[in-house]
Amino acid sequence: MEIRYLGTAAAEGFPAAFCNCEYCRAARADLAREWRTRSQMLVDRKLMIDFPPDSYVHAAGFGFDLSAVRTLLVTHSHTDHFYAQEFVNRGYKFAEGMSAPILDLYGNSEVLAVYREGTRREMRESVAQNIRLHELQPYTCFTADGYEVAALPASHTPKEQALLYAVRGDKTLFYFNDTGLPDEGVYRFLAERGFVADVVSFDCTFADAPGEHSARHMGFAENEIVREKMARFRIIRQDAKYYVTHFSHNSAPLRDRIEREAARRGFIAAYDGMTFTV
Repeated sequence: MEIRYLGTAAAEGFPAAFCNCEYCRAARADLAREWRTRSQMLVDRKLMIDFPPDSYVHAAGFGFDLSAVRTLLVTHSHTDHFYAQEFVNRGYKFAEGMSAPILDLYGNSEVLAVYREGTRREMRESVAQNIRLHELQPYTCFTADGYEVAALPASHTPKEQALLYAVRGDKTLFYFNDTGLPDEGVYRFLAERGFVADVVSFDCTFADAPGEHSARHMGFAENEIVREKMARFRIIRQDAKYYVTHFSHNSAPLRDRIEREAARRGFIAAYDGMTFTV
């Protein structure tokens, strides 16, 4: 399984669009190294998790074929995770010679509502017919392009049921963005269905920032709690790798600092473009 982190920032990006704090100023001074776009992941060059406004920049900047993506898993409808209007360009005269004409898009009911609203003004029928929409409920398993996928409830927003994903192919990935501490039922469900992770990707919005945190996201302290619980439920391999991503500018996610702190705690801090095979 090849995994590529396309973006590793929280909603505001890093440096944040309108911010002049010391961290954002430092990032702008070394943008080639420090720039973090909104969070997105690509698996085996054909399965994608989330579709932020930065998706076009990711495809152009990292040189992969966006038309080859056959499966899109969307965590929730917030704009930094789902920019629906781009899909009006997926066909017609805007996209010729696509590698995979059909895209299967999975998400909750609000994701599908945002898709319909975002595309209704400009979407052509010839484009729409090649994008198949699938509404998901938490605690469901399905097969997508050879992967077994589990959709799980995130603890993120009362306005919609955001989702976490477990993806099992030749290896198994747990993708835990955007969420606070998961419900106990998440661990039980994965254990009962035999999901055992080789790679875990954690929301680490707050990193090691002091003070009270919103229950909608995690930092290193919460990541450590989840890692320990996964071990107790025996849903991680002994040699599993733990990555952290989705950093807010408030957590000072400058590469050297955040990578050093992550390593100290047994995590690997992801950065935009990080690619590895498990």
